[in-house]
Amino acid sequence: MMHEHSKEKLRVSLAELLPVLEEQLAAGKEVCFGPKGTSMLPMLRQGIDSVVLQKPPARLKKYDLPLYRRKDGSFVLHRVVGVNGNEYTTCGDNQSVREYHVRHSQVIGVVTGYYRGEEYISCDSAKYKLYCRRRVRRQYWVGKLRMLKQAVKRFLKKMEKKGEQE
Repeated sequence: MMHEHSKEKLRVSLAELLPVLEEQLAAGKEVCFGPKGTSMLPMLRQGIDSVVLQKPPARLKKYDLPLYRRKDGSFVLHRVVGVNGNEYTTCGDNQSVREYHVRHSQVIGVVTGYYRGEEYISCDSAKYKLYCRRRVRRQYWVGKLRMLKQAVKRFLKKMEKKGEQE
């Protein structure tokens, strides 16, 4: 499928754009926008790359990339790393802390592809799927390493206090 990718950019907040975005997605159309922030690095670069959204399927699956709205009103584009019924666990590619209990009702759209600069990459491509598996595996081990480091620090602090008491 060909996508129109314009170099013209208009800066509008997602909150302002939401009614139009939801209307277009409900009509079966695609919406393209440039995400903001660093949580999806290295895949998505702010001000350079853009994503193509479609209406979400009835149920997301692991590695899907939904745009959803948190209870506080903020918009998030993070990868699904776990599915539990109608709730999802998500995490940004550049993060190791997971967000739990994202409900399907919070999902606005799902990324079907993205422009990395001028190159379009489909979320159905083998290259993209390999990237997802490797990135999520990396996040898992980075998170485990962080927990181990914290446990070692607590242990050393405890031993230090015990040594001072003797």
